[in-house]
Amino acid sequence: MNKLLNRNKMLIILFGIIILIVFIGFSMTDRSSTTKAEQFTGDTVAASQSIIGAPVHFVSNIFTNITELFGAAAENEALRTQLEMVPQMHADIGRLEAENERLRDALEVSAKRNYDTINSRVISRSQDQWLNNFTIDKGENDGIEEGMAVMTPEGLIGMVRRVNGNSSFVEMITTSVSQNNLSVEIHNGDATIYGAIDHYNSERGLLVVDNIQNTATIEPGDAVFTSGLVGDFPEGLIVGEVVRVENDEYGLSQNAFIQLASDPSEVDVVFVLERDPDSLGE
Repeated sequence: MNKLLNRNKMLIILFGIIILIVFIGFSMTDRSSTTKAEQFTGDTVAASQSIIGAPVHFVSNIFTNITELFGAAAENEALRTQLEMVPQMHADIGRLEAENERLRDALEVSAKRNYDTINSRVISRSQDQWLNNFTIDKGENDGIEEGMAVMTPEGLIGMVRRVNGNSSFVEMITTSVSQNNLSVEIHNGDATIYGAIDHYNSERGLLVVDNIQNTATIEPGDAVFTSGLVGDFPEGLIVGEVVRVENDEYGLSQNAFIQLASDPSEVDVVFVLERDPDSLGE
């Protein structure tokens, strides 16, 4: 029985091969028209390709749409990131504009001085010594020396205390650097009153000039400059202005309280004064 089935299968296969050869032979002949069998076979193949191709194109379109969707999502994320950076960009622009303005002010003030200056920037400040000292980005290699005065565009702020190759440590006049080392002159109209800084009143945030004669007229708003008579600071540097005048505890002299022209809590751009040794007080 199995042998008979196998034989029938062989006959069917042979018959199919013969039919295929016959179709190929007909198709290779030079004819102007096709047979019904060829037309039926062509239509069947075309229909089969259309049926098979439809789901393939459908699946291909799905993958294409998914790919485009992921691409759009990535692009949207990139745009969202850029939008989120806009406030930071505006902040950076504002910060740079403010910094440029400070630099222009420093150059303008520096150009008006009779001393050569070395422009510098503050690169370090200690939190617990914020109002006492800071470090600048210029040092011995730039011509900085100990004892040089340091100014902001507004006025005197300190003195160079230690010098390294490419940086320097500046002590502010709010510390003991001003005690018995900073002589000043107070301008009241045409009159000039001389004195020396005794200390910095941290509670009031003011420098104190003591032992001023009671006969001297000093009023709030009077400008205060270095006199160069005592200490290491040269003459003519703006210190600040008088904001308060009081008699001492014995009523024998006056004390003048000076508001610094520079803001000790906000120091960024500074310039160090190079000066001729002849400008020192005797």
